[in-house]
Amino acid sequence: MSPGERASRSASEERLYDFTRPSIARVWNAATGGKDNLATDRDVLDQLEQTAKQIRTAARAHVQFVTRATRMGAAEYGIRQWLNLGCGLPQHGCETTYDTAIRHHKDTRVLYVDNDPHVMVHGRALLHVSDATDVIEGDAWDVDAVLNHEQAGLLDRSQPIGLIATALAHFLPDEERPASILRRYMAHFPSVYFIFSHARDDLLSSEERATLIADYKPTADIYPRSMDVIRSMFFDGLDLLEPGLVEASVWRPDSAVSLDVGRAHFLAAVATFGPLSSSLAEAP
Repeated sequence: MSPGERASRSASEERLYDFTRPSIARVWNAATGGKDNLATDRDVLDQLEQTAKQIRTAARAHVQFVTRATRMGAAEYGIRQWLNLGCGLPQHGCETTYDTAIRHHKDTRVLYVDNDPHVMVHGRALLHVSDATDVIEGDAWDVDAVLNHEQAGLLDRSQPIGLIATALAHFLPDEERPASILRRYMAHFPSVYFIFSHARDDLLSSEERATLIADYKPTADIYPRSMDVIRSMFFDGLDLLEPGLVEASVWRPDSAVSLDVGRAHFLAAVATFGPLSSSLAEAP
């Protein structure tokens, strides 16, 4: 097991495969209104709400951001293949990556990666679509294992790719260099449309931050970071698209209605790596 997998799972294999214990994928499912969760997951969510009172709103806003960003990648940047790292369970009432992208390109392909066995048991049936999608059970931080996996043959490394790493990097500490690992994925493709999000902590007091980290502990170790650190760590050298790194609900919203997501929310952004341009930018 790689160091990244140990950090992301924050538990032994025995604990991970015990479905009576809380799972971050199922807690997230509960936060977005899903039904694929257990009482232990809802207990964790209830505890998180004591500090992050709008966490359910923030979670739904985050899922909607991913849908909008995927739609733009397919519609404006012509992305036909996607690698979704740490995909989690399909969210209640929301489209999967494939659902969104297929509307723009019938030859869309999506490879999902997650190390949560519940995602494999339940999510695989919901995510798998004939020869167009596949799911790898494994550590998203192990680049070689993912890209050398049999299912990774779904991806064409000579073509641009949409790389989705949302609500993932905050589960890896600085010393394991999460940004460098994501750049390794990018290096395998000529150009990348990068969808990213991360838990923010610079609006919290030190006591609130410590409490939030402790409340996550039953499911995973979490390392929220400040806006400045996230921007410099993950986007240095990339072309950050407008509106830049912002709270998820205000990234190119479909509606003018503002959401109260509280101070413990997700920062979100889309960036490009390599020669990739928008069809709208090319239009006269």
